[in-house]
Amino acid sequence: MNSSASEHSRCRGGCFIEKWRLLGALIPILWLVPNASSQDLDDGAKIYATYCAQCHGPNLEGGQASSFLDGIWNYASGYNLHRDNIKFGIPGTHMIAWGSVLKDEQIEAVLNFILEREKEMGVQPPPPNPLSETEHFNLKVEVLAEGLEQPWGIEFLDDRTAVFSEFPGRLRLLVDGQVDYRPIANTPKPATRPSGQSFGFMDVALHPNFAENGWIYLCYIDEVPEIVGDEPNRRCATRIVRGRIVDRRWVGEEVVYDPRPEDYTVVYDHFGARMLFDHEGYLYLSIGDRGRMLDSQSLARPEGKFHRMHDDGRPVDSNPYNSLEKYGVLPTVYAYGTRNAQGMALHPETHEVWAAEHGPMGGDEINVVKAGANYGWPLATKGLDRDGTVQTPHKSLPGMVEPIHYWIPSPAVGGIEFSTSPLFPDWKNNLLVGFLKHQQIVRVVLDGHTVVKEEVVLKESGRVREIKTGPDGSLYVLIDRRGMILRLTPEK
Repeated sequence: MNSSASEHSRCRGGCFIEKWRLLGALIPILWLVPNASSQDLDDGAKIYATYCAQCHGPNLEGGQASSFLDGIWNYASGYNLHRDNIKFGIPGTHMIAWGSVLKDEQIEAVLNFILEREKEMGVQPPPPNPLSETEHFNLKVEVLAEGLEQPWGIEFLDDRTAVFSEFPGRLRLLVDGQVDYRPIANTPKPATRPSGQSFGFMDVALHPNFAENGWIYLCYIDEVPEIVGDEPNRRCATRIVRGRIVDRRWVGEEVVYDPRPEDYTVVYDHFGARMLFDHEGYLYLSIGDRGRMLDSQSLARPEGKFHRMHDDGRPVDSNPYNSLEKYGVLPTVYAYGTRNAQGMALHPETHEVWAAEHGPMGGDEINVVKAGANYGWPLATKGLDRDGTVQTPHKSLPGMVEPIHYWIPSPAVGGIEFSTSPLFPDWKNNLLVGFLKHQQIVRVVLDGHTVVKEEVVLKESGRVREIKTGPDGSLYVLIDRRGMILRLTPEK
């Protein structure tokens, strides 16, 4: 079953950016606006008047198409995605591609104009709706925290306390539903973008025997700066360490997964990464293709893989390629051929590891992680390349595993969680899937490995990065760009 969008009449000349409240994408406008010159904004205003005003209104107030002044955007949540949606269009919608009509600088000029007008008008996304209607009950939505910077992973240390990561490089605590905004001290130093901005704390996980040993696992982007000529050349890779939090300090750190020197590359995208302990106590790690697509098919490279290891990082003896280490194969590789998996969850009955993976333009997938499985990327995919061209003629190939489910167009799948809480008996063992771009939570009803139904249970709240069941049975949701933590419970 593919995601669908509500139909509406097509604007004359097409709409620059398709905006449908049904899909509810909310973003902080100030985060998006780049520096633009007065001339650039003047040029953008002229382009808007020529191509956009007839649909979106001369003052961006809306008309045949939606307003740009309500704080609600859909199908994009970042400057580059907005620009790409104008240039390439949005498959499966009425949004046409303008790349053949407008030059890149014209597209950026009109986008800058729209975003600058929003900034001038003080447009802010509306707060999350306190109630979300679902098939079985109304879902109560509480905002526990705001003003965070891209919260990424969360784990509950006990009945009162959770630790969560923020992508720029911080760990914080959530205590009794309140955020302690003081960062945990002495955490690892993450990577640095060429702009100087730090980035790279991703998932956190707890050792299966956390109550006895206190081990907390942190997956982050590590870097090895090098000097090439007069410029720093920062090579990055996905790394796992574990430590303990004592008196709000990170102590006793040990390296669990340490990239080889050749694994560090100058690419700032598609790192993955999620961690998960299975029912046998083995640690799984997803690493994205890092923009090096064909490396997903190479067993000698870590990219585009699911890795499996002991709690201290040693490869598991029963991993499918352990015996080939002498030929350069990485012994931690468990499955391969993935693009960028950023969600993993353990099935409560079968104990299978399920994963959610970003496709290119279309083809986001749900897969069951199996030993030795090849999921096809980039040789086979349901999606297109980002510019709308055919990535590969093959939707599937012999010997490559078909996804359990996929979506076209891409909702940008984030974290996933099987519903096991007694607070949600009607959702027992349903898979909850967070959407980043479409900014929803979807309840996926399963019959074995077959999807029989989907229901949007949360919308218009922001980019859903992670979903986690708390010790109180509530669902805790990390909202990426809006920097929020939500708590979801059935309304009584």
